[in-house]
Amino acid sequence: MVKILEVCTASSPAYALVFKRAQVLNERYPQQLKIDILCSAGKEVELMRQQGMKVVITDLHRSLKPWRLLQSLLNLKTVLAQTDYDVVHLHFGVPSLIGRCLAVFMRKPIWIYQSHGYSLSHNTSTLGKYTYLAIERLLKRTVHLALFQGHEDMQLARRYRLLDEAQMVYLGNGIDTDYFQVQPRLGSEHTTIFGMVARFEPIKNHQLLLDAVKHLRLLNPNFKVLLIGQGELQTELSAKIAAHQLQAWIEMRAYSTDMASFYQELDVGLLTSLGEGLPRALLEPMACAKPVICTDVKGSREAVKDQQTGFIVPLAAPQILAAKMQWLMEHPHERIQMGLAAREHVLANFTAQQVLERLANIYLACHAQRQGLATFETSWEISR
Repeated sequence: MVKILEVCTASSPAYALVFKRAQVLNERYPQQLKIDILCSAGKEVELMRQQGMKVVITDLHRSLKPWRLLQSLLNLKTVLAQTDYDVVHLHFGVPSLIGRCLAVFMRKPIWIYQSHGYSLSHNTSTLGKYTYLAIERLLKRTVHLALFQGHEDMQLARRYRLLDEAQMVYLGNGIDTDYFQVQPRLGSEHTTIFGMVARFEPIKNHQLLLDAVKHLRLLNPNFKVLLIGQGELQTELSAKIAAHQLQAWIEMRAYSTDMASFYQELDVGLLTSLGEGLPRALLEPMACAKPVICTDVKGSREAVKDQQTGFIVPLAAPQILAAKMQWLMEHPHERIQMGLAAREHVLANFTAQQVLERLANIYLACHAQRQGLATFETSWEISR
């Protein structure tokens, strides 16, 4: 049996993105795979444990301050010293950074790094960009495999020689299309409901949406925007909404684990980010047959078929965003048809089952290597 540790920063993304697929793989391959999850303490930990998942709690801070990174690195090292894991699967920013640093000294586990999108966006400075690329290139040899959600990130890895071709695997991003499914929209038919699920952080670019709302309310006031998220800019964003007297059009909701119910309230999904991996914040409403509007950035444009499943709008163009929102408000029949096309697009390309099968092949290759049936490289090539 291969023991696998999936490493996340916080309990909420661990529960939303990792838990269900790990649970399915544990049940499907009980003699070959044993997957545990590592994350910081949070309310979702008990939810996972109640359903039979072993969850290891330790602090992995999101902060990139050197002493915080060192503390997180030592915390992860302690966990790995206590349990003899065969595979360490790193998720998100800080775990992927400190884990790959540890891999320089701890070569026994098979190290897998899952890229949720290279941290390069339209507001990244030139110095920041090349510093980031230099670090990625420096850590190139520390992982056996790098799993990618989007093809654009794989192209970046090739262009800047961040990884060798043999290290790169397309995993994709998958939605549970039984959970996220078509349901009648709840609420008034006279008010168009837009919704955006995004952390309250600079990269999510909420200011663009606020500027679009200020413009749209003068053209057609029969709409509402629902925001769900958490993060450092939550208080500042709430103050801006009040300062511009947008409370009648923008409502901030508490974070929820029942996202399917949230999407049932919507007519249209939104995402105004400066950069993404392959965002579930678009795939989830699309799976619920909602058209979406997103900015023309890496990741988002890979999820959306412009003018078929929604609209792709330029950055720093709030009037164009407002115009697309207005068009969807005033064309309900076309809006419904775009939503149905969005669900078909997800079913064809972005299902959880597709991702699960790809990940199962990767983990079973690790099992073959652990049993001495082949080198990792050979067993992985066979599984492909």
